[in-house]
Amino acid sequence: MADGMTDDDLQTLVLSYKGHQPEMSETEYETRVYANRSVSMDRIKYIGFDMDYTLVAYKSPEYEQLGYQLAVERLVSIGYPKEIQHIKYDPSFPVRGLFCDKVYGNLLKCDPFGNILSCFHGFTSYNSMKMRKFYPNKYVQPLDRRIEILYTLFHLPETYLFAALVDYFDNHPDYKRIEDGPDKDKGVKCGDVEISYWMIQQDVRRTVDWIHNEGKLKERTLHNLEKYVNRDKRLPKMLHQLRQTGRKVFLATNSGYEYTMRLLRYMLEFPELDEPGLGPLQWKSYFDYLITDANKPLFFTEGSMLREVDEDTHSLKLGVFTGVLQPGQVYSGGSSDAFCKYTGAHGKQILYVGDHIFGDVIKAKIEQAWRTFLVVPELTEETHVWESIQPLYQRQQNFEYILSLMNKKNDENVPSSGLPLPDLESIRKAIKEIVLKMEESYPRRLGSLLRCGSQLTYFANQVSRYADLYGSSCLCLMNCAPNHLFTARHQLMAHERRGQIVAPPLQELKYPRKTKFPMTRVMSVADYDVDEEDSPMADANAAIKALK
Repeated sequence: MADGMTDDDLQTLVLSYKGHQPEMSETEYETRVYANRSVSMDRIKYIGFDMDYTLVAYKSPEYEQLGYQLAVERLVSIGYPKEIQHIKYDPSFPVRGLFCDKVYGNLLKCDPFGNILSCFHGFTSYNSMKMRKFYPNKYVQPLDRRIEILYTLFHLPETYLFAALVDYFDNHPDYKRIEDGPDKDKGVKCGDVEISYWMIQQDVRRTVDWIHNEGKLKERTLHNLEKYVNRDKRLPKMLHQLRQTGRKVFLATNSGYEYTMRLLRYMLEFPELDEPGLGPLQWKSYFDYLITDANKPLFFTEGSMLREVDEDTHSLKLGVFTGVLQPGQVYSGGSSDAFCKYTGAHGKQILYVGDHIFGDVIKAKIEQAWRTFLVVPELTEETHVWESIQPLYQRQQNFEYILSLMNKKNDENVPSSGLPLPDLESIRKAIKEIVLKMEESYPRRLGSLLRCGSQLTYFANQVSRYADLYGSSCLCLMNCAPNHLFTARHQLMAHERRGQIVAPPLQELKYPRKTKFPMTRVMSVADYDVDEEDSPMADANAAIKALK
């Protein structure tokens, strides 16, 4: 039947359905699954879950405040000034996905190629002219050893703590800035004592690792689960539904057995729940296979020894396990290769759900070709703001269209409307104002997780490249039919898009070579530099205040 439809009939059919689609409700914002690549759920035989920030949703900002407080206490215990205990955590400042430059002590929001979109030093925003002092090309290499990428939700208190320490030492009257010398020496100095930004970053990183592995973060969390963990009765229902479809459900978490057991008991065991078909309430019963201490991302490469956990003593049993994985038995370590070998699973039969873009998604995709689902809790907020700033986005696109006409205004093939075009400088100022307003629309000072103006961030590009599916919560999966087909939009290259305005070949430009005109592309605030020092847009901080 379909092969006999005319183009007009097909278009009429599609429009008849699109015309009856209702606007998204508040609930749909939170439960929708977005597809970067098509995934047919009827081909998925195994669904795996990370635990922290995936099955277990920590309360924000309470959990980040706890991590920050413990990290500050640890830094004071190893010699940092007691005054830093008075610096309170501000959840409106940090976003994840930033580049931490250990040489200059800066936090950078970058595009997928390393071009800098915005820059903060401590809590101070640097304008374009200030940025060029440190980054003449407004570019850094993402893989440079001086760069630490702050990917995860666990990095939020770390991001804020690093910025707070840089701000504290830079503004302390007893310390003087060191801007010359080797990269690892740049920082501050008090008498004969030098404190480099590189050292501050390393201390903060080690401290955060310490509170997670040896400190009291887990103990304090378990002591007050109601304060730090969101409990949701939909979670056991979702896991039960997935198993009812015949799929194997497994857990692969980096957390140890005792912490995992106590958290998942709290999350999954509801004695008061009495609903038909819910299944057994013991937490392990919701999984076919359980792996703790997975040590991701190592789990997806060479892995570690796979051992059984003695649930009576919470210790590991002697020797390496080499048999078939048994339902109800908890294992420690291992690798994705061992998991596939002992379960019979392979590659694209597996959908793995996690929140860590590198440890859960990128490695699972690159090393094992698993299907991936990235949990992005910020997505609901990001989507709301994005829809609210559509008029600003359209205005920016219109200005960029005018820029493209200016590049081609001496081309005989470009029609003239008879209306004069604005001057280039005023357009650049206008676009810069729009981008700043768009950034300010997001509730955090560092703006959006996924974009700066119309330019996608490095983090957003990683999501697009490696996450087959993504959503604000793993609970989004409970609304999907067992045979649901997630379809992604077809991707087109620039030359395949009709109606796009492109810059003419270089030889056709009727301007001197020294004149710079932006080409038609997605642009960011950094593309519209205003060189005059007395310009109202020259200082990013002044611009933000002027817009309020």
